[in-house]
Amino acid sequence: MLFNSIIFLIIFLPTFLILWHKIPNVKVKLSILTVFSFVFYGYWDYRFVGLMVLSIIIDYLCGEQIAKHLNTEKSNAKRWMYVSVFANLIILGFFKYFNFFVDSLYSVFPLEEIVSKPTMEIILPVGISFYTFQSMSYSIDLYRGQAKKVKSFLHFSAYVSMFPQLIAGPIVRYSDVSEQIANVKHKLNSKQFMEGIQYFTIGLFRKLFIADFFATYAELFFNGTYEFQFIGAWLGILAYAFQIYFDFSAYSEMAIGLGKMFGFDFPINFNSPYKAKSFSDFWLRWHITLSRFLRDYLYIPLGGNKKGKARTYINLSLTMLIGGLWHGASWMFVIWGALHGAYLSIERLISRERLSRIRIYKYFVFFFVCIAWIFFRADSMDFAVKTLRSALLLEGIESFDSANYSILGVSVPSFVRTYGGMKLLIGVFFVYLMTQYVPNASKIKFRNKTWYVILLALVLFYCLLHVYKPSPFLYFKF
Repeated sequence: MLFNSIIFLIIFLPTFLILWHKIPNVKVKLSILTVFSFVFYGYWDYRFVGLMVLSIIIDYLCGEQIAKHLNTEKSNAKRWMYVSVFANLIILGFFKYFNFFVDSLYSVFPLEEIVSKPTMEIILPVGISFYTFQSMSYSIDLYRGQAKKVKSFLHFSAYVSMFPQLIAGPIVRYSDVSEQIANVKHKLNSKQFMEGIQYFTIGLFRKLFIADFFATYAELFFNGTYEFQFIGAWLGILAYAFQIYFDFSAYSEMAIGLGKMFGFDFPINFNSPYKAKSFSDFWLRWHITLSRFLRDYLYIPLGGNKKGKARTYINLSLTMLIGGLWHGASWMFVIWGALHGAYLSIERLISRERLSRIRIYKYFVFFFVCIAWIFFRADSMDFAVKTLRSALLLEGIESFDSANYSILGVSVPSFVRTYGGMKLLIGVFFVYLMTQYVPNASKIKFRNKTWYVILLALVLFYCLLHVYKPSPFLYFKF
C-alpha cells in the first residue's frame, strides 16, 4: 500500500486514526497498530506477511534468551545474538541475493561444466532490507546493553511492523521508541497531530509535484535508446538526482508525519544532503538512520579509525561496498558504494576539515555525488559508461546550429524538445535552488493560526485532487 494512494488516504489512514485515538487501552491500541501494519504490508502480497512474522518471532525469542543469560552467562547471550543476526541475514540473503550470487559465481568460474546453474524465480519482498535490519538491531543492542528487554511479544510486533516506517525507513532502533510504545498517549495531542499533518502534507506535495515530475524525464533518459552527448547526459543525470532527492525526502517526511499523528517521534532521516560541504557531511544528511546503522554495526566493529590509517581506509571502503549492496542485488550498486568509499577515503587522506573550508568544494561534492548516481540508476554497465563519458565531455557536445530547436530565440539542440524543452531546463535550475534554500519539513515550525491551518488544508486538498495514479517510492525496491 502506498502513502500516496486513494485507499490509504481515504480509507486506511482515517479508519486507523479514529480507532487509535478512540480506544484508551494500551494493549488494544498496540494490537490495532500491529494488525493494521500487517494489512498495510499484506496489501502488496499477503504471502510475505508470514515472512515478516517469522523474523519478529526469531528476534523476540532470541531477545528473551539474551536477556536471560546476559548477566550470568554472557557467552550464551552472545550465541543467541549471533543466532538472531545470522537468521536475519539468511532470510535477507536468500530472498534478495541468491540469484545474484549464483549468477556472479557462474560468470567467474566455469561451474556449468560440473553442475548446471540453479535458477529460482524469487520474488523480492518489499521492505525486507528495512525490517530485517531493524529487527536484528534489537538483539544486538540488547546484548550490548543499549536497549531494554521488550515488555511483551505484542510490544515487539508493534515495533517491527509499525507501518509508517515499515517499507522504506527510517530504520528505528528499539531504544528510540521503547518508552513511546510502553506509554502510548491516551489523549490526542492536538499540536503533535497537526505537526504530523504538516510533515505529511509537505512530503505528499514533494512526491506528487516534484519527484514525480523529474521521474518522467529520468525514465525517459535511462530507459531511452536515442543518442545523447554532454548536455543530454547532464539533463538525465540531474533529473534522476532530483527525483531520488525529493522522492526519499517525501517518504521520510510522510513517515515522520504519520508517526506524529498517533503520538510517535521517529528519528530524522533526511537533512538537505545536497547542501553537504563534504562527502562525510553528505552521509550525515542522506539516509541518516542507515548511515548510523552501518557505522555502529559494521564500521566500528571492524575497527573504525582506531587501527591505523590503512585499516581505516579499508573499513570505510568495505562499509560503503556493503552499503551499496544493501540497496540491491547488482554490481551497479556495488560500484556506487565503492565510489562513495573512495570519495570518503580520499577526502580523509587530504583532510576533510581543510577541504570543507574551500567554498567551491561543496559543488565538487554535488558533482561527484551525481556521477555516482549514474551507476546507482543505470541498468547496464555499457549505458553507465556511455553516460559517464558523455558527462565528462568525452563524447562531444550537442550542436547549436540554426537547424536546431529554438526557445525564445535562443538556439537549443533538438533533443531538448524530447526532454520537455523549457520546462525541464527551468525545473532543474529552480529545484537546485530549492535544495539549497528551502527548508525541510523538520525546520518548518507549525503555526497554530487559523490562516495557517486553512492554508495547510488547501494544500492537502489540492494534493488529494492529484492522487489518481500513484507511483511507488524509489526506496520500496530496496
